[in-house]
Amino acid sequence: MVLASLALISIQQKLVPIAKLDSPMIDEMSGIAKSRRFPDTYWVHNDSGDSARIFAIHSNGKLIYPPGNKYEGLGIDSANNFDWEDIAIEGDTLYVGDCGDNLNFRPSEAVYVFKEPDPTKTTLVKDVKKISFVYPDKTSTTPWHFDCEGLAVRRGVLYFVTKWRKERSNHADVGASIYKLANPSFTATNTLKKLDTKEDLGGWVTAADISLDGKTLAILTQAPVQSVWLFDMTKGDDIFHHPLRQIKFTGGKQCEALCWDSAKSLIIGNEQSDLYRLNL
Repeated sequence: MVLASLALISIQQKLVPIAKLDSPMIDEMSGIAKSRRFPDTYWVHNDSGDSARIFAIHSNGKLIYPPGNKYEGLGIDSANNFDWEDIAIEGDTLYVGDCGDNLNFRPSEAVYVFKEPDPTKTTLVKDVKKISFVYPDKTSTTPWHFDCEGLAVRRGVLYFVTKWRKERSNHADVGASIYKLANPSFTATNTLKKLDTKEDLGGWVTAADISLDGKTLAILTQAPVQSVWLFDMTKGDDIFHHPLRQIKFTGGKQCEALCWDSAKSLIIGNEQSDLYRLNL
């Protein structure tokens, strides 16, 4: 399939909220992941400026937390929220990506890894591991292509989708690169492997997730064109060269979070605390 043919198979939908988050603590939702262990449970977090914490919610936007406590989120021990941009899950393990870099100055980024807790029984996660990483092609003179807002995991391999920025400005661009990290070290700084690049996705990348069967990568893009791209991951590492579909949508406001909800639907969240279901 050639990339030019995507216009023939793109679809457009108008998003309608299925829920509103009911907690003022979640004021800038930036990532979402669906639990594999607990029914109707989704993990979300705020963008930069918040403490190192996540929240469990139901699909109706209601918080999940231990009874009888003053709840302030589920703290992640020994972690820092410099710029948390996405959260991923595989099996019983959660991955939080502290990998935003709006101004292209971070020498390294990180992913925090920990076992998924029972949100009804605890307010603090301990035994947190940290994956530090760098890009193989980032230097002081390279373009601003390393602001990563998309993190996904498949069979223990981490995938990072970067949002490009116009050089020396805080304005996002519409291109993206994808990298991966296999067999990550928790003690040494890891160097990612660059897989592929696409110069025009129509909008800047704000989230990513891989289907439960591991075959399809979904990427969320924001303005100027809001859409979800689906890419075939069974054809090789040049993932951007194997698009399946682009689903354009309207009405999503500032969409920043994405996860697979089923084999035929995705959940999208925005910074205005709305949740949407996008049917495929």
